[in-house]
Amino acid sequence: MLHYLVHQGFLGELTVILASFKVNIYIALLSALTLIIGAAYTLWMIKRVIFGAVTNEKINSLSDMKLIEAIPLSLIAILILLIGVWPKPLTDTMNSTILALSYLVNG
Repeated sequence: MLHYLVHQGFLGELTVILASFKVNIYIALLSALTLIIGAAYTLWMIKRVIFGAVTNEKINSLSDMKLIEAIPLSLIAILILLIGVWPKPLTDTMNSTILALSYLVNG
């Protein structure tokens, strides 16, 4: 769970709180309290959403994905990962347009 909190801006908030102790300790303590409340709420929400029981009957009656639904979803997920790992083919196709726009803007 700590990994989740770090990616949600925790380190940035912590840095601001530590720096605010030099200015006003009461504001820093209030900020730290809101950070703790926010982290507790996030963990509580994750517990309810991911690990909680399903109470809605419509959602409870849904079945898992069929293979015919999983194949297109898997292909899109693979494409997204491929673009994230190797974006060069996509950026190369945009390069000429970006250069033309750059010349128009910069003269």
